[in-house]
Amino acid sequence: MCYIDLLSLKNHQYMEKIKIYLIARISKDAHEWNNWVSSFLYTDKIQVFKPHEHNPWNSSHEGFSYQVFEVDLNAIKSSDIGLCLPGFGNDCAWECGWYSNSSKPLVAFVHHQTNWLRDWMIKGGINYVITDNRNTYQKLINDHILHYKKIIFLNDMNELPLAIEKIYFDNYVIKAANKTS
Repeated sequence: MCYIDLLSLKNHQYMEKIKIYLIARISKDAHEWNNWVSSFLYTDKIQVFKPHEHNPWNSSHEGFSYQVFEVDLNAIKSSDIGLCLPGFGNDCAWECGWYSNSSKPLVAFVHHQTNWLRDWMIKGGINYVITDNRNTYQKLINDHILHYKKIIFLNDMNELPLAIEKIYFDNYVIKAANKTS
């Protein structure tokens, strides 16, 4: 299992907060799940952009203005990490595709949601998968695509911010240090 090295992060300080863009359904029935996962990320080092708080979730998608797209795209561009919460729809798949074609890491957090494992293009674009469920973890490490990715098991949801910090550290701080050496 891939566990988080808590000691390596304990004394690391960031200049700015890590910006997470939450890739998740915006419908009312998804708000509780989105908010629950995000609640573990509200720390002095992390901020989360949740589209359901900025988009007209109670309106038909066909009626969204171009401004809704611009707000989300600007949040994506200014983010450090995309955090995907399956199950998702077409719009979330587009957001995942954007991240997979960028240098920004795409992370999926799953508990028991495994229907998305049929979405091979999404799985191919994901850099990290985080779970706190042992059964799901076994499915992830045995998946034909995901076993090539970094899969992180959390013993407790309170480890989620540390996992995000480690992903940020590995993708930005270490890469920057390697460029200067």
